[in-house]
Amino acid sequence: MRVVVLGVGGVGQVCAAELAKKSYVKTLILGDISIDYAEEFINKLRSATKTEILVHRVDASKVESVVQVSRKADVLIHAGLPDYNIPVMKACLETGTHYIDMASNGPKWLLEQLDWDPIFKKRGILGIMGIGCDPGFSNIAARYAVDQMDSVQSIMIRDGDNSMVDYDGFCAYFSPQTAIKECLAKPNYWTADQGEQFFPDPFFNKEEFEFPEPIGWLDCYNVEHEEVTTLGETIGKQKGCQYIDFKYALHPDFVNTLKVLAYLGLDSDEMIEVNGVSVIPRDVVVTTMPKPADLAGKIHGFSCVGALVKGIQGDRSKELYVYTLANHDEVYKKTGFQATVWQTGVPPVAAVELIATDVLKGKHGCIPPELIDPIPFLTILKTMGMEWHVIEKTGPITKRNTA
Repeated sequence: MRVVVLGVGGVGQVCAAELAKKSYVKTLILGDISIDYAEEFINKLRSATKTEILVHRVDASKVESVVQVSRKADVLIHAGLPDYNIPVMKACLETGTHYIDMASNGPKWLLEQLDWDPIFKKRGILGIMGIGCDPGFSNIAARYAVDQMDSVQSIMIRDGDNSMVDYDGFCAYFSPQTAIKECLAKPNYWTADQGEQFFPDPFFNKEEFEFPEPIGWLDCYNVEHEEVTTLGETIGKQKGCQYIDFKYALHPDFVNTLKVLAYLGLDSDEMIEVNGVSVIPRDVVVTTMPKPADLAGKIHGFSCVGALVKGIQGDRSKELYVYTLANHDEVYKKTGFQATVWQTGVPPVAAVELIATDVLKGKHGCIPPELIDPIPFLTILKTMGMEWHVIEKTGPITKRNTA
């Protein structure tokens, strides 16, 4: 296979490092607007693999630029900013290349991408939207749990991290642009009778959630996320699901900083003029923050992402929390990456393997991750070192359970 990784930041580097281990990858093409940043990583990668590695400067905002690197490629992983998903998809349509990304710009943009389903089917290619850790693993974990139940009451995605970072300042463990944007958007949720809806303000419905040890209880908030947009319509309605949401554990300092940025208008992506220079406020903030890849070895603690599904199986009520848990220090020692970018970069490579091994042969169109058979996908994750676990609770059915 010839595989393109577009975007060679932290997550893109994880994808490239994992793909370079795969015997079915003959040529790996790395593209980015600025290759100099990743030059040291690329040199190390070349010395550790027999896979042919090509490097190109690519502007993901320009279809013709992406077309130049994706000609004759079997699969393209878009590991860059979600802002450029659409032009990259257009390029894949032109070259007949399977397309994979790890996030969208928000619910309406995800739906726009999924609306390309008939065009991708006609072209005979597959597009998988949002198959990082969350969204991605979280969707497939939800599907795995839903498949174990006769009926489902709720699907709740929960993401928590109890780590500390050796950095005195504002930072994010994944794309700062995405972190600022999704945390300050109105959070979405889904109900069976009204579909996708939105809470009125960011940081809504603060609650304590007990993550698996050694993380424990953390304060979580509703945050806008892709899983909510699709899970209800794809797998929830079939099992009678009534409610879906996403909650993210956020440190009080992180929340307060984001509130100040929003108050000052520094979260805006609208161009303004400062002393004769045109700038985007959010880009200025992001420029002052460290790149997620630069935090490798500086984060200490655990990261957990999972799907909590409540429902009924047989004559018992049932709760399943299907999750993955990673230690930042252990992941750094084994891979050289911090856990959050590693957890995000492994799942898209598992998706490439499903294409390479014909598990997804004949599957065309644009799909969310939960439409992938969870068993082979989760099996591949374990072979790549990304463990996943299940916490199960059962009890007698009560009137409240059946309401």
